[in-house]
Amino acid sequence: METDKYISRLVEENVYHISDYRDDSFYLIIGENKAILFDTGMGTGDLKKYIGSLTNKDVEVVISHAHWDHIMQVNQFEKVYMNHKDIEIIKIFKMDIKYDHFLDIKDGDILDIGGRKLEVIEVPGHTPGSIVLLDNKYKLLFSGDAIGAGHTWMQLPGCLLLSSYLESLHKLAKRSNEFEKIYNGHLAQRNGIPVPREYLFDLIKAVEKVISGELMGEPYPYGNFGGLYVNYGMATLVYNPQNIK
Repeated sequence: METDKYISRLVEENVYHISDYRDDSFYLIIGENKAILFDTGMGTGDLKKYIGSLTNKDVEVVISHAHWDHIMQVNQFEKVYMNHKDIEIIKIFKMDIKYDHFLDIKDGDILDIGGRKLEVIEVPGHTPGSIVLLDNKYKLLFSGDAIGAGHTWMQLPGCLLLSSYLESLHKLAKRSNEFEKIYNGHLAQRNGIPVPREYLFDLIKAVEKVISGELMGEPYPYGNFGGLYVNYGMATLVYNPQNIK
């Protein structure tokens, strides 16, 4: 397995989907003045050089959340934004990430890259500092793992209570008329097809029904962190039964 290889394809006007050897997904969003790299994946190659082959614009990095498969090549870049609540996640998983220079990014911040503005929306749940980027001009949402990629993991160390996560999802749903496609952190799970916004509503229902006890999960068969899972519509919710409310 070649862990230093990256693959990219143009998925929207001036938006590249990039994947590494584990099929982690990150996005290069190119404006008239500069570009945003949303997450840096887990590959071992020269990501900065690879990004330079796609654009000659100055590149700033925005981290959706601090899990290893979204942040491991971040030290190749100088200007990095991350919600500082996720420094806790770096510490929990003892990752070798230098974060002293990370700029904090918060709900309502606007990244103006020229001809395109990306709004930061905090969606805590999967991690305390999970964020999404809303591009309402083009009706796009870049979500990392904040609302999952088919399977939404809420069973990991550092995940918030499901009841707190539900508040985040309801907040995002109030903005749902501003996006049509959701580009998440693991697009390969959907054969490279973005998630429709209706997925968000299915996920909300799944969380609500677990909290109310209407849905009872079964043991989750994937990954190393256990948990239970339920299905509702397009959504699969994985959760820790001790971390509901």
